[in-house]
Amino acid sequence: MGDFQAVYCWIDEIPLSRPKKNISRDFSDAVLFSEVLHHFYPSKVDLHNYISTNSVSKKEYNWNTLNRKVLRKVVGYEIPPNEVKDLVACKKGAIEKALQFLKTKIESKKKAEGKKTSRSKKVSADSKRSRPVRGIPTSVQGQQPAFGDARSLLDEKDSIIEDLRETVAILQTKIQKLEQLLRLKDKKIEQLQAPTGGSRR
Repeated sequence: MGDFQAVYCWIDEIPLSRPKKNISRDFSDAVLFSEVLHHFYPSKVDLHNYISTNSVSKKEYNWNTLNRKVLRKVVGYEIPPNEVKDLVACKKGAIEKALQFLKTKIESKKKAEGKKTSRSKKVSADSKRSRPVRGIPTSVQGQQPAFGDARSLLDEKDSIIEDLRETVAILQTKIQKLEQLLRLKDKKIEQLQAPTGGSRR
């Protein structure tokens, strides 16, 4: 327990929807893990995508969705398939290792963003100190092209497009299933009505 004490303390500071009794079992369906991510990236994590379940296949689906939609795009890594199976199976120490790695990634990301903000402020200050150039309006002097911001916007746009495509595909699948159910229902109605019609004189 001593090796993961920092992880336990870290998790205790994060508000979760249900109390932690057995951390391996409580986190096995990825719901609480998604809540931890939502705590740090509220605009990037849709909690309704992750439903509490005891089904192994649905637990794996939750983890795979979390990998695809959040961990890969937002945090910059994925939990390997063999580790997902360990998490679903409530293997001892599996969730602690996953949370420990997530904690490290989040803290590293915060430090990197802090340095980036400091550099941006320095560039802005240097721009303000630069001399005016004759023939160029002072309103545009010292401005730096926001290539990073543009790239970030493009990545976000691609991410939204991919999510919309996935949503459309899911809806199309649901429509097809509904159509199949309607056809089956019609057939059953016909079968039930056939004997009744045949017994009439």
